[in-house]
Amino acid sequence: MNIGHYLHKLNMADWAVVFTILVFGITQGLVYFEVVTQMELNWWFCLPQSISLFLERPWTIISYGFYHLRGQHLLWNMVFLFFSGHIFFQLFGSRQFVRVYLVSLIGGGFCFLLAGFFPIFGENKVVLLGASAAVMGVLSFVVSVKPSFRVYIFTFKVKLLYLLLFFILFEIIDIWVNTGGKMAHLGGIIGGIMAGLIYKYLRGKRERIIVRRIEEEEKKGKEMNEAERIRLHRVNQLLEKIGTSGYDSLSDEEKKYIFLATKEEI
Repeated sequence: MNIGHYLHKLNMADWAVVFTILVFGITQGLVYFEVVTQMELNWWFCLPQSISLFLERPWTIISYGFYHLRGQHLLWNMVFLFFSGHIFFQLFGSRQFVRVYLVSLIGGGFCFLLAGFFPIFGENKVVLLGASAAVMGVLSFVVSVKPSFRVYIFTFKVKLLYLLLFFILFEIIDIWVNTGGKMAHLGGIIGGIMAGLIYKYLRGKRERIIVRRIEEEEKKGKEMNEAERIRLHRVNQLLEKIGTSGYDSLSDEEKKYIFLATKEEI
């Protein structure tokens, strides 16, 4: 079996799973062989709810999402991440996944920190760890961009939006259990939704610019030579594809073509 070929087929969500599992294996190995203590690792990787402690180690706003203590916690997060990534990559690419994943981690972390300001949520002596906020953000991004997207649950095809609403309702109803974790989940969802809304705005703006430039080209139709007519026909085809399936349905080559064409470089 060609391992290189298999690795080439992994998407960024798969690599996030691999990396997180490696972090778990390495950290648990270091503790097992008494190279470091679990408390020392927690200090370096977990996000503290105390603002003063967070300011001492600000990198934990990211590192907490790749750190797990229990195998069961890791297993469920990675299974969820694997299937969320499968959904995400039906519509979007690797760079967008990285952006959404990090934004959701940060959003979850900030909501966790925010909860520390309210005594009703308990004392701020807890720490945050695990990838669940980022995973929830990935699903939220898909829903905010494609609210009608459907997934199979056993033999039933349901809107991903309904599943997300169920998750949100469950988090709110059960918020008094593991409050910090629930706040982080909601923060991840908020981060994913905000990233999705920004993505839709920028994509719409880009598409409007492309359409406006094409309309300007068409107005000058009598002055176009054969090469320009071919270019216009090709760009119109790509615009139809965008209108049907969205900008991300274009291949990298098609995106480059339409960008250069509307910049009058082809």
